[in-house]
Amino acid sequence: MPLVWLGVGAVAALVTGIVARGLSRRRTADFYTAFMAATAFIYVGASLGRGDLRVLILETVIALVLFNLALAGLWRSLAFTAIAFFLHGAWDLLHLLRGWGADAGSSFPALCIAYDWVIAGFIWSLPQIREDKASRAIAG
Repeated sequence: MPLVWLGVGAVAALVTGIVARGLSRRRTADFYTAFMAATAFIYVGASLGRGDLRVLILETVIALVLFNLALAGLWRSLAFTAIAFFLHGAWDLLHLLRGWGADAGSSFPALCIAYDWVIAGFIWSLPQIREDKASRAIAG
């Protein structure tokens, strides 16, 4: 596994997380939702050059699931967006280790694994996640 790319992804995610911490609650949700929406469709673009309809369909279905999780994160709880980033990182891992899906080389999935999982952790640690959990516990 290209360790240098894992490191680059982790550092990039740390910088992103630190910058996003300075945003308002609403802008933080908007930022992470927009970022996940773009991230979800990266492999769809990579699959277009491959010419394999099955890979394009697979990547599109996964992208749509992740996109909808991001929307749920915007509308319901950012926990859904954190889950979307975690799942995208798992999909990156399958690209890297098993060669599943679109061919994005080895450096991009490695970078993305670290980036997605660190960002998922940042989102999960946000105060609004804890507030969402607390309000559901009180209401439930």
